[in-house]
Amino acid sequence: MKNKAYIIDYELISPITLGKDSLHENLRKNQTGENLVTRFDTRGMPFKVGAEVQEDLKHLYKNEDERIRAACYYDRKFELLVACYHLAEKRFKPLIEELRPSRGGVVLGVGSDVTKMEEFEADFIEISKTSNAPYKELIATQNTQKGRLNKIWNPYDIHAIYLAGKLHLAAFQNSILTACTSSTQAIAFGFDAIKNDAADLVVCGGTDSIINNIALASFGKLGVITESDGTNTPTCIPFDTNRKGTLAAEAAGLVVLVSEDYAKKQNLTPIAELVSYGNTLDGYKITAPDPSGKAMQRAIRTAIVKGDISPKEIDYIQAHGTGTRHNDQIEADAIKAVFAEAAKDVLISSTKDRHGHAIAAAGVQEFNILLNCLEHDFIPGMVNLRHPLDEDLNFVRQNKTQSIQYALTNNFAFGGVNTSILVKNIQ
Repeated sequence: MKNKAYIIDYELISPITLGKDSLHENLRKNQTGENLVTRFDTRGMPFKVGAEVQEDLKHLYKNEDERIRAACYYDRKFELLVACYHLAEKRFKPLIEELRPSRGGVVLGVGSDVTKMEEFEADFIEISKTSNAPYKELIATQNTQKGRLNKIWNPYDIHAIYLAGKLHLAAFQNSILTACTSSTQAIAFGFDAIKNDAADLVVCGGTDSIINNIALASFGKLGVITESDGTNTPTCIPFDTNRKGTLAAEAAGLVVLVSEDYAKKQNLTPIAELVSYGNTLDGYKITAPDPSGKAMQRAIRTAIVKGDISPKEIDYIQAHGTGTRHNDQIEADAIKAVFAEAAKDVLISSTKDRHGHAIAAAGVQEFNILLNCLEHDFIPGMVNLRHPLDEDLNFVRQNKTQSIQYALTNNFAFGGVNTSILVKNIQ
């Protein structure tokens, strides 16, 4: 367990950036991804806004196999992942040139499948007239070529399998679905693989999109999406007393973790060290966090204790900060409980007011933003925060230029899954 885990590279497709190269400038300019939803017809819904990746991504994967391109058309989260990979391909491939396939793995957090059934409505109606199992038959008729890819329903692990095939990573290809902590846990489990000597290199991350009618209606029914017609902005105001809900979004991100030994042998320059993490489950309710916040506290405290540092050594907390009534208050209370006297000094902000909540991809999006902040000595402010819910905490309202040595990033999910990761800047 002595081998350290280093972060060597990362990539991000987000409502606020198409690739990491423009990320810092967009953060500095307080760019927001909030706009009227264009990916589907929102008529009749009280939710008109979201944070979409508005750039056309097809040019990034135009040379892919036809089946890959077809799957990208029907599966938005797969398209986001494929495009993200192609942005990073020329940088990632040299990292694995000397890697034995059996020493490399993939761990991804992936959102739930949402099929574009409107694309097949006519076929479905026709099949329904004669079939007792029209949905199964529709899948069969659409899957006209041999292979794992299907226009309607792909294996859940197809995202990890795709990356493993591209990069020749044969040790493992794991997929995680734990809602808002999916890609956070993917990074944490990649860390475990490095520390336990199961791999020398792991590509971690995730992909998700809730910019579709089913997801938006479902989250809206839970009361966590702000009703908006696009005229009252901003929609998401984390840690404000007037917060009303989060902003539906989409994203895909990748992180390359390597062992300390591999980094030295390949003369790789790390961005940061992934020091430790805390992971807990309170199992309170499938759609709400435990009001006591005790499991959140344990996740944060575990990351700090395993990192062998004290709370006062942490410079910045990148909070989950969804902008929902329950999450923000419980998270704020959990930070105060763990940090005690140090709570008034540690800087805290959430970036969901900029890019929204990408659910399974939320963790990797925010983790990669944190890495970018480490590289640029930058702490993003919550520029729309007017009435902090707790004046005893040091919420960052305006962007700050400040070096960060230790930082925590938090994500908390439906079902009571809580994950906190501790990173150390070693540049």
